[in-house]
Amino acid sequence: MSTNIEELDIPDYERVIHATNSDTGLDCFIAIHSTKLGPAIGGSRFWKYEKTHDAIEDVLKLSKGMTYKNSLAGLDAGGGKAVINLRNAEKTPELLRSFGEVVDACNGKYLTAEDVGSSPADMQIINEMTKHVLLTDRDPSPATALGVIRGMEASVNFLRQEMAPGQSLKDLHISIQGLGHVGMALARMLHDKGATLTVTDIDKDKCLKVKEKYDASIVEPDDIYDVECDIFAPCALGGSVNKETVERLRCKILCGAANNQLCVSMVGYALKDKGIINVPDFLVNAGGVIDAYKDFSLLPSDFHVANMIDGIYDRALICLKIAEDSDVPTNLIAEQMANKRLNR
Repeated sequence: MSTNIEELDIPDYERVIHATNSDTGLDCFIAIHSTKLGPAIGGSRFWKYEKTHDAIEDVLKLSKGMTYKNSLAGLDAGGGKAVINLRNAEKTPELLRSFGEVVDACNGKYLTAEDVGSSPADMQIINEMTKHVLLTDRDPSPATALGVIRGMEASVNFLRQEMAPGQSLKDLHISIQGLGHVGMALARMLHDKGATLTVTDIDKDKCLKVKEKYDASIVEPDDIYDVECDIFAPCALGGSVNKETVERLRCKILCGAANNQLCVSMVGYALKDKGIINVPDFLVNAGGVIDAYKDFSLLPSDFHVANMIDGIYDRALICLKIAEDSDVPTNLIAEQMANKRLNR
């Protein structure tokens, strides 16, 4: 049986589709939020969603976030995302190929790439069915981690009112929630910079690895919110900072790699009231998509990619300064910055 593609009518989104294939077990949603700046770029998230509406909600939030992220990063690219629900299926080559057919059916309006639950090897299989695939030969996680580092440096400078670039993170206490590809890369980079680490993950072996290699302290997943630290870096799934957990935070700065860290945007007011500097996730975690952009644009080398990632530092400082002057949460200011470019 061939893949079935159903069009969903979602306000404010250019296109949302639900694709299924009973032979391969494919059950996926692709959301194209905007192509105003160019083709929608966003990763393929392979995850087990217990409820279908959770998958829909995730793909809508993630694709909109990619529109803001790509706009802020200065990319000529729009925002999109795919989520593949593994509730009733395994990730097999056959499933990946049928997903590639769906991507191809978007006719170049959506360019896919690696995300949570996928790898460059998966992208290579998807690439057999469509040319609209990025990052088939490398892991974008170090690039994402580098952007988060620059966001951390900007926020530390802002906190100390020292606007010279390159503020050292040495001896700062940073807690990392989630040790996936990005969290692990971030841990190594922060260790190399002399930071003190506290980490957590549902995978205890990953925690032990970081403890052994980077002299990190380990806490249980739910205890990470109570750690007194300079910077809290969410690097797991989204929504971890909500109306309950925000009251437990004992950090000075919130700056991590996870998408949609705030369960709702209004949590930004709670962070502001607590005096916590929030560096919006879609501003600082753009390193990976900038790396992916090289595959489709005229960026000639990795050095040009690094230069674009370095711009996260300046954008973060601008966002924090405008938010302070206007007395508005930083996440709302970052959205305004993204929309300003989108509306030109």
